[in-house]
Amino acid sequence: MEPEAYILIEHAREAYRQGRFVEAGVLAGQVCKDAKQAGHDEMAFQLGLFEVQSLLRAGKPLGALNRLLTMESWEAPRHESLYQMREETFNLLRLYNPDLTQLETRLAELESLARSALDGTVSDFRLYEFLFLEDQGKDEKALNATEQAWSERGPATMNHAHATASNSCLANLRLNRRSQAEEWIKIMKRDGETECLGFRADLADSQAELALYDGRAEDVFHHAQQQRRVAMEYADLTRVHEAIEKQVRARLLDATNGDPGDRRSGVIDVLKQALPGKRSVQLEFTFSLLILDIRLAAVRWAVGMQPAEDFWYQSPQVVASELRVAKDEVIRRIEKAKAAIRRTDKIARRVDQAFGCDWRQAAVNSRRERLQEVVSNLD
Repeated sequence: MEPEAYILIEHAREAYRQGRFVEAGVLAGQVCKDAKQAGHDEMAFQLGLFEVQSLLRAGKPLGALNRLLTMESWEAPRHESLYQMREETFNLLRLYNPDLTQLETRLAELESLARSALDGTVSDFRLYEFLFLEDQGKDEKALNATEQAWSERGPATMNHAHATASNSCLANLRLNRRSQAEEWIKIMKRDGETECLGFRADLADSQAELALYDGRAEDVFHHAQQQRRVAMEYADLTRVHEAIEKQVRARLLDATNGDPGDRRSGVIDVLKQALPGKRSVQLEFTFSLLILDIRLAAVRWAVGMQPAEDFWYQSPQVVASELRVAKDEVIRRIEKAKAAIRRTDKIARRVDQAFGCDWRQAAVNSRRERLQEVVSNLD
């Protein structure tokens, strides 16, 4: 390689350190292409992985996926590099172009690579197994995977311990095991490193989810705000969107905010903070469901009902019909909620089909039933 190539590599690393991730990705991609053409396969592979990380931090996941797919036939310099490449490819396919059969095949390959890699990498693999099972709504198996990850963690993956504990917390909440979920938060607090951004994000996320489960609106907003600040520090766009979703749900849960459709409620202000860029199929469904829940909350307010938390739905809605607005306005809101149900159901069917399940459609149906309960009380 020419000396200029090493200068470009250093420029790319400096750009990455300074948070100029697009620039870092462009430079790394340019040198990667040159290195491959010159026959420097090991350097090209490492630069390809660097380009991928830069693109991910820049919020360009499809560009990262395209680079990874071009590297499928390349010879990896080390076993761990091959594992890293396959791991990232699996996860991005899961997020942006899911196909159940293909993902199952790739996950099996990933497990085989993990078992022959450095000690502890199998624990890393379990995190991706958990996410895939979560996508399919297999909560018991997902919990088993993340508990295995905790027991199998080693020196090479101790930095993933907080993610493992956070996933265990969430899986227990999905199974309505609140006390076990809270216990995982205690474990995180006991074993975590406060200087680690990932730990702080995972802890805030778990605390926000538990508070939402309990219906503690103020705590939800506080912890989600912490999660969002930390996620912004290391440009984790998925985490930022997850935090924004919980902040909106906190606004919807707080009766003192008034009409969710009114700008003074704060709901719209939080939603406007969502970041641009390609959303994963999971986030696409999550945000569509959130809009549906906003529409449902607006109907409840209009007919004089107290707020109900629709995500975990631990305290069922109490139907009332002391209208706060004109009947025509109530009907308009009901029609908007019905339209949101149709849109979200369409997305749910598509994503459920990709993962061979129906839990997202069931979530939409539960909202349809809640809306129908309100409508029936008005007749």
